[in-house]
Amino acid sequence: MEDLLARCAHKGVPVAPETDAAVHAGEARLRHGTAADEVLAREVTVAARVAGASSETRPLTVPRLGRFQRPHRGGDEWCTPLPPWGMRLARLLRGVRRAVGDADLVVRWADDGRTCRAVAVTRA
Repeated sequence: MEDLLARCAHKGVPVAPETDAAVHAGEARLRHGTAADEVLAREVTVAARVAGASSETRPLTVPRLGRFQRPHRGGDEWCTPLPPWGMRLARLLRGVRRAVGDADLVVRWADDGRTCRAVAVTRA
């Protein structure tokens, strides 16, 4: 079985274990040939970490970025502005696609407020 996370790290994609420093985290489902990626995100709070519970997840549609595109608007029908962590996530997913190729993938990620990093990358 190929190690997709190591392949991403080799290509320069930020990779790290999920840590307590994360502010947002979740899972992104990348589909071959689609214009947007479906993301389930959750806010990582101190209270939730202490209680061992996870906060509710919310869906987000992140546009699939081309080579020189910038992530400002969401991939939904209203083109809702992305939050800062959503913009960082869109750039991370672009890097994962460059490293692994256009395939059906599941990317677990964590954002610490400054950098969005891949935690795990698997084939869907």
